Amino acid sequence: MAQRTRLALKPHDSDLKKNLLFHCDNLDCINYLQKHGFESKIDLVYIDPPFLSGERYFRRVDNDSNLAFEDLWKQSKYLEMMHKRLAEIRKLLSKDGSIFVHLDWHAVHYVKVMMDRIFGPENFRNEIIVKRGRRKNLQYQFESIDRMHTAYDSILWYSKSAETKFAPPLAKHHSKAKWMGFWSNVNRPTMRYEIFGVRLVRGQWKWAKERALKAVENYRLYEQKFSSMMTLEEYWESTGKKLEFVRKRPGVKYAEYWIPPKTHRIIDNVWLDIQAYNYSTGYGTEKHAQLLERIIGQFSKEDGLVADFFCGSGTTLAIAQKLGRRWIGCDSSPAAIAVTKKRLGSGFSIVNIN
Repeated sequence: MAQRTRLALKPHDSDLKKNLLFHCDNLDCINYLQKHGFESKIDLVYIDPPFLSGERYFRRVDNDSNLAFEDLWKQSKYLEMMHKRLAEIRKLLSKDGSIFVHLDWHAVHYVKVMMDRIFGPENFRNEIIVKRGRRKNLQYQFESIDRMHTAYDSILWYSKSAETKFAPPLAKHHSKAKWMGFWSNVNRPTMRYEIFGVRLVRGQWKWAKERALKAVENYRLYEQKFSSMMTLEEYWESTGKKLEFVRKRPGVKYAEYWIPPKTHRIIDNVWLDIQAYNYSTGYGTEKHAQLLERIIGQFSKEDGLVADFFCGSGTTLAIAQKLGRRWIGCDSSPAAIAVTKKRLGSGFSIVNIN
């Protein structure tokens, strides 16, 4: 059962450890948190604000639908609303904190310019492209169209400080070991050392000389002493999965380097392997758990504090809780708060700021 609480003017450490759900206008929530000791305390903010779409959105349950929220803004009022909230959210971010703002084509370009001014262009990290997912393209029924089907959303990622670094983000990906050409057409004369009696006159080798010569020696040792007993992959595994290998085959112009089997890959900013939307709670705008797992799991630390000030059906909060993060959520919709409370069950406090 959720507890109802009021924070003290200066919260104890125990207050900072609580999961907090606010039912109010999110600007009131943000200002309240600033006054009650949360400035520079939030490690990651994900928000999914209105998109300036001009649409009404419904929650569908048991073949019945009720209005969830209206995204009916004039552009000037929308941008004013976003600016006020983003400027105040920045004050809540920790020194290593990040904010992810989920939008689509209606407003992303306006908000990008706005966030450059608020956070500084040097703190812009990426525009992430994420596949919308289960959306039917109905254009086949028409003989002519006025625009293409929209298949992606954009997420703007900014940090509080340009000095903050992150571990390379990974996704599961299985690939077999393979050999690849060691020559590159990038023109760097300092990388044209001699190996296997070959000295380049153009392009470059892919690795620095010391690293390459060590890899050549690693493969020679394997070939001379171990190749009759085990495969190269078995040898690599038996030696701690650390060694690198470079070889030269007869009849092949350039050397080759060995790429070991992989269970993960470093992801870039085009996320076509996961979906933006899910529909488990009846909300047409509900974000997919996979999306929040990637953002929260890759760009915040365990026991960090995560916030969503447009929390809707509570996906951000549920995933933060699942991944061992503390969370703060806010929404002004009674229906959204009801769904979130039911979804999360217990382990949080409802904050009364009246």
